[in-house]
Amino acid sequence: GAASVQLISDDGGIGVRSGANLANAVNITVDGGTTSSMTLFNDTGTSVTEGSASIQLLSDVGGIGIKSTANLANAILLTADGGTSETITIHSDQGTSASSIALTSDAGGVDVNAGTSFTVDAATMSLDSTDTTNLTMTANAASTKTMTIAATNSNGSNVADLLLDVEGQVFVKSDD
Repeated sequence: GAASVQLISDDGGIGVRSGANLANAVNITVDGGTTSSMTLFNDTGTSVTEGSASIQLLSDVGGIGIKSTANLANAILLTADGGTSETITIHSDQGTSASSIALTSDAGGVDVNAGTSFTVDAATMSLDSTDTTNLTMTANAASTKTMTIAATNSNGSNVADLLLDVEGQVFVKSDD
């Protein structure tokens, strides 16, 4: 629909600034009903460069929070829909702790689905579970598929070990 309030600048930018030291110092609210929505839209900007992306959320000394209180599937959804070269990156630029990027679900699980491949690269990796756990490959192909568990050390002055540590028995099964 047509805008009832419109800010237009042909040559310069438009700035909205508050000097107030309080919560919600700048507040943009849509309160028109259950089908109302809010859109931040840059019609021609194409930059994806850090610090000058076509839409940029920046906080100099505080954090940026995105929160939904909707009890709905996809209550928060990040989508890239620009073509076959698109990517989504979550990047911690200077964090050095083991939890520099954390995926946390307080009451449910975390489900990762990939259309082609799933790669994890890390200096140290730990997979820990407190219940029955599977590492399974289920192939459906006309050719032989292989799951490899390997330990290598490219430094020739030492070796890499593979350790199986169990309280019970170790079972190795083959259908051949």
